[in-house]
Amino acid sequence: MNLQYYETLGDKSKEYLLYLMEQILPNFTKSELRFFLTDIGSKPRSTEKKAKSKTKKGYMEIGADIDEKADLSKLNLKQLKTFFQIFISRELINKKAVKWRFFQNLKYMSELNLKSIKFNQEPNPDGDIDFIIETSENEVLLASCHDILELKNYKKVITIITNFAKKENLLPDQVIFAAGKSFRNIPFETPIKIISKEVTPTLMIEWTEESRHFKREDLLIVNDSELKLAGFNFISTDELLNYVYKHSNGGQISIFRQLDFYTGVSNDDPEVELIWKGIMIK
Repeated sequence: MNLQYYETLGDKSKEYLLYLMEQILPNFTKSELRFFLTDIGSKPRSTEKKAKSKTKKGYMEIGADIDEKADLSKLNLKQLKTFFQIFISRELINKKAVKWRFFQNLKYMSELNLKSIKFNQEPNPDGDIDFIIETSENEVLLASCHDILELKNYKKVITIITNFAKKENLLPDQVIFAAGKSFRNIPFETPIKIISKEVTPTLMIEWTEESRHFKREDLLIVNDSELKLAGFNFISTDELLNYVYKHSNGGQISIFRQLDFYTGVSNDDPEVELIWKGIMIK
């Protein structure tokens, strides 16, 4: 059985859902869990006027408590179901689901040396700056998340970013649009003029490789036992390789998969196969 939809699960007990949640990498910290639960249970603001007047005071740093792992055992069944639908089956494709999957992706993107991530506590549902990201190289990235990115929302976010930059005297080095889907008429190749600076926007679309080497219920094993990862943490091979690069010692890397580890029940010896082999130079 593929872990596709929550309703297809044969076991919806808290114990089993909690087991699956604990496989999500990177782990949630206490502050991240608090922000997540508040966000998915809150009603978003609906006025563009408030969004345009936002200052950095409306943003709170998230994930600074990196050594304080969240205790997921305190979550109720409804909260665990939402976790499952956002991070494992990915059947929820609304803005908030896209936003939190993007946040998880941020934490293991090997090309970013993160210094801080600031979270928008009161985003406008039609478009806003959802994250302010600062790197160790003192670069600033602004990210806006959408379920379906339309041209009108794109233009609205550009206006919000420009007003924000003027008010905060902050020129971003990169502007990221993360979306489940995007229309083709959005001019991503055209640089955005933000005060005195031109920035070419980046589009990050959620998609699943049709020919990827693993399924969501597979166990992924790096170098026999160095790392053990859940297949449902990753939506592409590149995403998996980025994580392995960041969390391994590099060198000769072999990645194996054990089929149906999270859903299969069998008395036979598990089937393990090599799915990727190469050298990572760090």
